[in-house]
Amino acid sequence: MRQLLKSFAIQCRVVGALLMRETYTRFGRENLGFAWMFGEFLIFALPVIAMWRIIRGHYEHGLLVVPFVWSGYFPILLFRHIGGRMLFAVRGNIALLYHRNVTPFDTVLARIALEIMGNYMAAVFAFFMFYATGAMAWPRNMPLLFLGYFYMTWWCVAVGLVIAAFSERTAVFEKLWAPVSYMYLPVSGFFYMAAWLPPTVRNVLLVVMPALPAYDMIRGGLFGPVIRTYYNIPQLSFILASITLFGLLGLRDVRRYIINE
Repeated sequence: MRQLLKSFAIQCRVVGALLMRETYTRFGRENLGFAWMFGEFLIFALPVIAMWRIIRGHYEHGLLVVPFVWSGYFPILLFRHIGGRMLFAVRGNIALLYHRNVTPFDTVLARIALEIMGNYMAAVFAFFMFYATGAMAWPRNMPLLFLGYFYMTWWCVAVGLVIAAFSERTAVFEKLWAPVSYMYLPVSGFFYMAAWLPPTVRNVLLVVMPALPAYDMIRGGLFGPVIRTYYNIPQLSFILASITLFGLLGLRDVRRYIINE
């Protein structure tokens, strides 16, 4: 147990160092510097939310537009940013793998952590900005909101691990990612809730699209009992654990497929 704890502490320091390196590499110290870590998300999200508010008005299916879009767009950005950064993530840090304590998983984890931190900070900043202006109310069920965002994050991380592992094996992943990330937008649950779907379609999507029950939890936490939500936590946990395990197994032997150019 002592050796296990020592190894865990070493890997924590490794990931921390990789996270700092990734931050300096991507954002540097000029202009806004580290503020770009969440500023990028705000640049994408705030204009979209403002456009929805102007075009759609105050309400969408009886729900306030601003919190509805806020709860939908930041998870979309997290999915797309993590997926995009995971393409050839191991190959981009191949020089670091010569260090004994640095593994492919460490390099992937550092990139994922940076995206998650930026997304969370941007979402919190945007929430308090809208709350201060009266565009959003305080969440009715904060634990459910956090739980939904946890499962949404887990879904994004699981997909990111699969992309990181198998984009090194074939260039097909790189070619498919752009169209898939756009097709994901209308089916993810961003534009709709599970309660708005026919029962047969809803039952299928709740299984094949893990983002949908996560979205329902997030919006259930925001709007409370005024909306009907659908989610099955044990089923969702099993699906996400299976995808995560698949991605981790793919990362185990990913070194064999990397060509140092």
